[in-house]
Amino acid sequence: MDVAYDKIHLYDAFGFKESDGVQPGRSPAHFVLDDITFGLATCYDIRFPNLFTAHARSGAQVTLVPASWGAGEGKLEQWRLLAQARALDSTQYILACGQADPTAAGVEAVQGAPTGIGHSMIVSPLGVPLSEAGSAPELLIAELDPELVSRTRELVPVLRNARQL
Repeated sequence: MDVAYDKIHLYDAFGFKESDGVQPGRSPAHFVLDDITFGLATCYDIRFPNLFTAHARSGAQVTLVPASWGAGEGKLEQWRLLAQARALDSTQYILACGQADPTAAGVEAVQGAPTGIGHSMIVSPLGVPLSEAGSAPELLIAELDPELVSRTRELVPVLRNARQL
């Protein structure tokens, strides 16, 4: 399997300007593993619902979101809310993989290097958190049911009902 993804939405926020040194990607990326279609997103992409609905419209049942989500007031709440909202927006599983907090991992943070807050999450297509890690490194395991994605998309047909504005 040969899949690559270049982050589409660059982090030009909170006083940081990622676009000064990084070129944005141009298109969503998907891959299939064991008959499940996965979409790819990275960190700041989680703030952009259209990417997740594009994945879902392309058949994704799961989107993977690795992130180095920075600490700050309200940032953990935002991370949780965004992961749940993207699952609801696109009626798919969201696997939000947050880089662990170096301190919680027992590692000294490198000055100037990105750090995370941890709190990886597995969220169902109905927006229900199935599992959440703490701030330290942790392995999360959940059974993903592609049929739940299909049933959710029939029950709450947001992809079909969405109107182009």
